Amino acid sequence: MNLAELLKFLPLAIGAFLAYHLIFKQGLPSKNLGAILTYFLGAIIIFIAVSWLITTFLAGWATDLLEAGTTSDEWTQFMNASENVVQDAFSNEPLPSPQPTIIQVQPVVVTATPIPGGVGNAPGVPAVVGPRTHTVVTGDTLYGISQKYGTTVNDIMIANGLTSYTIQPGQVLQIPPSP
Repeated sequence: MNLAELLKFLPLAIGAFLAYHLIFKQGLPSKNLGAILTYFLGAIIIFIAVSWLITTFLAGWATDLLEAGTTSDEWTQFMNASENVVQDAFSNEPLPSPQPTIIQVQPVVVTATPIPGGVGNAPGVPAVVGPRTHTVVTGDTLYGISQKYGTTVNDIMIANGLTSYTIQPGQVLQIPPSP
């Protein structure tokens, strides 16, 4: 699509605005015939003047500006990128579906010796540092789960191949070891 072609419709838009203004804002139907003719003649003169200005100066100025810009490498790159964005936006080709990334989580074997007095939730039971699971319940968030298990949201997402922060009740998540 050419900018100069679009500019040809600008006088039509201005004329429509003026017609709206005269009919609805000035209350033209309630005026006498002389006032109506005066407004109409004024609108025609303005319409012709604006059309002449646009076709004489603006279209040529825009074309000159676009032609002058094509000599710059940065401008050429910008124009190419813009064309690609527009073509992608109006393309009928379906977007490629994203392929899931499979991440293998290797279990960590930890041999723990009970510490007198205990560590963790129960006395004499070592803290769990290997992979474990969490079943999502209503109200759970990845952030809350990460805080509960001492890990990060990003590590949980990677361990479960998640591409969004949305989790559902009943979903079983692999919880990676704490960093």
